[in-house]
Amino acid sequence: MRALSGPAALVPAMALVLLVLAAACGGESFSLPTPGPGGETVMRIDMRDNSFSPSNITIEANKKYIFELRNRGKAAHNLRIAGPDGEFDTGDDIASELINGGKTGTLAVEMSVAGTFPFRCDPHAVEMDGKLTVWVKPFIPSPTASPTPAPTPTPTPEVTPTAEGTPAAEGTPAAEASPTAEATLPLEETPTPEVSPTAEQPPVSTIPPATP
Repeated sequence: MRALSGPAALVPAMALVLLVLAAACGGESFSLPTPGPGGETVMRIDMRDNSFSPSNITIEANKKYIFELRNRGKAAHNLRIAGPDGEFDTGDDIASELINGGKTGTLAVEMSVAGTFPFRCDPHAVEMDGKLTVWVKPFIPSPTASPTPAPTPTPTPEVTPTAEGTPAAEGTPAAEASPTAEATLPLEETPTPEVSPTAEQPPVSTIPPATP
């Protein structure tokens, strides 16, 4: 036979835990809550002649529950919870109708006050009773981020006044520009002497001289 491992091995272990819990409660049947059609939590409670199973019920304050009451006996039974005043048959009681043997009924329960409240079956109040414990979920504030400290401003250094500057030496006055010499007038041209006309030379004779 192969040994079970993984998730399959958890099923027998969970069944064993449920059996131990049932034995610890004096043989009471144990039924896990299931979600209801409107978001309520459904809890099954068996009514026998004459006892509740379980007879100790714990619920959370300000949550909606539906108690599914299954009459496993022959006589008619109901379930009545004493309200916040802790007294039966007062205006704050929460009670179901009588449920005949073999039938199933329901009871809507919502408690806003924490504490322990007794419940019973009205026709069998002496021997058929139980206890309802209502607890308040502790408020755990969500962690908030620590505020970031503002940066410390760096002091601005004071500006040390500088010594007054030595006045700049006055510029040496520029030498006055010497007056520009007047432009030299061009020399007047010496008139070219007129060429005297050359005296006319007597014409040269071309006749040869006489021979002696």
